Amino acid sequence: MKVQELRNLLKDAERENLEKAFVECYKQLRKGQKEEGDPVLIALLEGKAAQAKAEASMDFETLAQQITEFIDNAHAGNYFAPNRIIPKSQRPKWRFMVKNFIKELSKVPLESADYERSVKLLTDLYALICVACNYYLFSTEDAFRSIGWGQRDFFTLVMTRTFADGYSREKIARLLSYAVSGGLSRESLHVEQEMALVGGLKTSDVKYMAIEEAQKQVQEKENKLAGLKKYDSKRYELEEAVDELCGLIFLITIALGEPEKGVEYYFKHSKESDKEITLYRVLRLADWMDEEELWLEVYKYGLAKKIKPRDRLREEYERRLRERGTETGKSI
Repeated sequence: MKVQELRNLLKDAERENLEKAFVECYKQLRKGQKEEGDPVLIALLEGKAAQAKAEASMDFETLAQQITEFIDNAHAGNYFAPNRIIPKSQRPKWRFMVKNFIKELSKVPLESADYERSVKLLTDLYALICVACNYYLFSTEDAFRSIGWGQRDFFTLVMTRTFADGYSREKIARLLSYAVSGGLSRESLHVEQEMALVGGLKTSDVKYMAIEEAQKQVQEKENKLAGLKKYDSKRYELEEAVDELCGLIFLITIALGEPEKGVEYYFKHSKESDKEITLYRVLRLADWMDEEELWLEVYKYGLAKKIKPRDRLREEYERRLRERGTETGKSI
């Protein structure tokens, strides 16, 4: 009923009935709601003015349950396909639910006993939106755009909260996987998440740890590839992941000031059969890191390996040399 209707009922009700109704309504509240509302209730009953309070946050257990149920329903297609679980009128509201879930999870303080679970739920939501970019889980072709989050921004939020209480190999390995694979927004590339991850690795020790974990993942995927037939449908996804991991390793070695190791590793492990395409990709990564000198050195490295660059790359190399004003430089 509306507030005014409630007021009308209260105006004519007897005190005994008022007390019973009030107590019964109070019993319906969850523990967290009672704790949150008690100060306001006590103040009003004592004839004092209730102090304005900040926007209420739901208790964590309720939030966690809602998110888990939402993710399960999304994977089941209940926000897209006809079903009797999620009413048709409620399905378009999924984007507002996700926005609110992200907002509430971001409020959980680092010192909270629920912090680790909040990061896990946030990561699960990110993974879900990635899947929704590959498959129709919702009525949209770009789930990141629908929730008003750029993919790199959402990934950065997940990464920042994951590393907030310290680094570990497990955390790094998990974020490596999310950075190099999964569905993409129409406005994003894997390298954007990879660049964000490199920026989140604050020390040299952590960067080396990330390289080791990435190399482990490359080895695992190469082992799987070795057991597949030439035209197995799983090949493309595994090979793409290996190439992205090689690219991420290269980016980290640039950040460490050791790009030579990254270039050699990329050329050794890349699954691209055309080495000219491999050269092109490595040069693009050097561009992402704004490494002009390195770009020239990688190009010369490709020439030393008897790779014939496409006309566009050759023209770009000559232009960069002219702008640089010299052809001298350290070779990789």
